[in-house]
Amino acid sequence: MLLNSFLNGYPFWLLLGFALLISEFFVPGVIAVFFGLGALAVGVLTLTGVIESLAVQLFCFGAFSLVALFGLRRRCTRWLRGSVGGRSQTDLDDVGVLGNRVTVMTDFVGGTGDVQLNGAKWDAESNEPLRTGDTAWVVGINGIVLRVSASRPYQAS
Repeated sequence: MLLNSFLNGYPFWLLLGFALLISEFFVPGVIAVFFGLGALAVGVLTLTGVIESLAVQLFCFGAFSLVALFGLRRRCTRWLRGSVGGRSQTDLDDVGVLGNRVTVMTDFVGGTGDVQLNGAKWDAESNEPLRTGDTAWVVGINGIVLRVSASRPYQAS
């Protein structure tokens, strides 16, 4: 009887809602938060006396949670996970190396070799025959491989 009244009452729904919201911090997937919102809504409606029976509470929990999940998830995912804003679509220079001068560390064989940039060794590729000691410039980046050229790229002032 006591367990039934606890499961049927607002404390259960409020505690479940807060537990689901907190669980999102530990297992982020942007899903539990919407079920937490559904549980909180049922808890508030049960507290105010709008709904009373367990069957209606369960139905409302499912309905609120699914509406929140499918209706708000797309809009909230970016906000909940964060994003990078203010970047141009053409700005592909994630590490800020385009246009920097590099020193060729090994002869380029088959279009690949090693370069030194800011004291670090990088794998590089080039369509030009570069030799050890040559100076080159970064003209592109493909993952962690720099694309380099012997001619300096144009840079707008």
